[in-house]
Amino acid sequence: MYFPIIAMIITTASLVAADSTPGSWSQCGTCNPISDENQCDPSTSCINTGTSFHCACRAGFKASEYNNDMYHQFRLPMPNYEFLVFVPENTPCNTQCDDLWAAPTDLCKEVELQWQCAA
Repeated sequence: MYFPIIAMIITTASLVAADSTPGSWSQCGTCNPISDENQCDPSTSCINTGTSFHCACRAGFKASEYNNDMYHQFRLPMPNYEFLVFVPENTPCNTQCDDLWAAPTDLCKEVELQWQCAA
């Protein structure tokens, strides 16, 4: 009877503890995955990237046309997810990527990869 509650508490605690990398908050724009606790713009979602959580733009969109501005948008070298553009909290993603009809491996490729953030 209490197992679902205990499982939920353990899962929530592990999600909150997942991003313990010092300095990653300001450099990579991590977010809190708990609903109503993060400040991701409504055009983005706070998703798990393996060891951290980042606000991810919807597929085919980015924050701006400034593709090399990694303080405001970046991609991560995650296999099968390179098409996602990540942004700091409170950053809208309403600019279409250069080629909306590109294959997933080429979508939003104009946005620079951020190699220093934990994927």
